[in-house]
Amino acid sequence: MPAVPRDLTAWWRTFHDPVLDHLVERAAADNLTLAQARARLVAGRAQASAAHSLFLPTLGAGGTAVAATPKIDNSDPLRRPLMAGFDMSWDVGLFGLSENTARSADAGEAVLAADVEAVQVAMTAEVASAYISLRAVQQQQALAAALVSAQRRRMQGGAALVHSGLATSAAQMEVAATVAEAEAEQASLEARASALRQQIATLLGTSTPDPALLRAGDQPQSTQAPNASRPNDLLRARPDVRAAEQKVLEAAAEIGIAQAGLYPRLRLVGTIGVGAPFTNSPFGVAGGPVLEIPLLDYGRRLAAVRARQALYDEAVAAYQQSVLLAYQEAVTAQAQWRASRAATVQQRSALKASERKAREMHVLNGEGLADRGQVAEADAGVLDRRRRLVLARETEALSLAAFYKAIGGASASAAVAGPR
Repeated sequence: MPAVPRDLTAWWRTFHDPVLDHLVERAAADNLTLAQARARLVAGRAQASAAHSLFLPTLGAGGTAVAATPKIDNSDPLRRPLMAGFDMSWDVGLFGLSENTARSADAGEAVLAADVEAVQVAMTAEVASAYISLRAVQQQQALAAALVSAQRRRMQGGAALVHSGLATSAAQMEVAATVAEAEAEQASLEARASALRQQIATLLGTSTPDPALLRAGDQPQSTQAPNASRPNDLLRARPDVRAAEQKVLEAAAEIGIAQAGLYPRLRLVGTIGVGAPFTNSPFGVAGGPVLEIPLLDYGRRLAAVRARQALYDEAVAAYQQSVLLAYQEAVTAQAQWRASRAATVQQRSALKASERKAREMHVLNGEGLADRGQVAEADAGVLDRRRRLVLARETEALSLAAFYKAIGGASASAAVAGPR
């Protein structure tokens, strides 16, 4: 599968939020899960490097000396139990053993690299999602406080109507229940905000929330829409799909390694030394080929080949399954983003209608044609619509983050501007 040009450091910047940019940068540097994945990649690279040198000639030096008291004094040092020299060994790696070992190591390293990228994509989406939700909760907290105030004014206006006999106490009790409910929601929102701040701190590898998160801020809103008319093209950016592909290549190489075990194995060895066992000259050379020919193993090597072939079939099926799941997630996330954006537009229109009604009520109140309770009710309706718009914007932003996560963190094509 050919690579698709993409940028993993841009999608969240469409929100134009400096605090979010700072949090993502901190998480990329300090996230502990990402640090673990990077450490595994370093280990994998070291193992891959060692695998590439596995079938190269090796050279070692050594010496042996044994003290003894012979019956006959021998002044010739070369005839004493002494040996020192260099040993050479070379496993030739015939029948594709060397090549397949290198391919298997390279594929294993590529899997670890894809895992690092997968962790980075998921971590970025989690930071962005938690931040989006936190800002939405903070907006809801402000609206809840304003709603409590509006409902109290409505309750005061209703009390005057009840006193004059123009309203029943049941309606007043309903307003009181609404006030109590809004006050309870304030406590719940504060608890959720605290939990989200702590979640972001954990993603940043610390236990202390960032001070910028203690202050309320505007909701992140993207001014761009991803151009993803063909999600199947974007699957090439998914780290898990690429990892599954590399696992297929690794399994194929393992078949070649197992098949090489069915054939003879050649190793060249040699020694250059002084002393025993070279007793007739100061220096000596010894060496030659070592050939290992498999004859009888009761089918163990054939069983190993069949096992590797079965594991290859499993890897192919896993790759196909990962492609299908990735496509499903991408299509679903794309549909959810479109639906959430449409809902945001509808909530914005509803808010404008509520604001017009509230302005009319204020005008009527100034003319003496509407009481304070009706004005407070209209103001409460505006606040409720604003709360619904906050939730709709949160859902839209979260669905955008989910969409970018589903396509591997970046779109294969440039984003296009969308109406706000």
